[in-house]
Amino acid sequence: MPGEFYVEGKQEKANVQSLLDLFLKLNRSPQSGWKLMTGAYAPVYEESHEVAYIFAGGKIDLSPMQAGDTVDIRVRTRLESGDSYKTTWMSSYSGVQPDDRKVIRLTAMPDNFGLEVSMRQTAGTLKYILCEFFDAKK
Repeated sequence: MPGEFYVEGKQEKANVQSLLDLFLKLNRSPQSGWKLMTGAYAPVYEESHEVAYIFAGGKIDLSPMQAGDTVDIRVRTRLESGDSYKTTWMSSYSGVQPDDRKVIRLTAMPDNFGLEVSMRQTAGTLKYILCEFFDAKK
């Protein structure tokens, strides 16, 4: 019949919607938005899920930075339940950013037990920084 499928290893028929429910759904994270920088690292995105999901990446707009500003960005993850976060990437940005570095792109990473993107501003007048994050979950 049109619109009916068989899932490998199963006897019953599946419709299109039940097949789509097997896939991860990519969404803009509600944690996206303007973030006020602080002098200490503060999470701007933090997620864990009961099943594996994908942190599908993000963009951080550093165009508000001025001479004398320094902003640090880091990504940390947990490898098992109850584990502490471990840094997987970090970088520091100072002053007015050149045109090719005004928006920082964070790459995708599969996760289950926790992923955190945190930022701090260690010099200059505290800024609001626009962040956009995406994740894919069931």
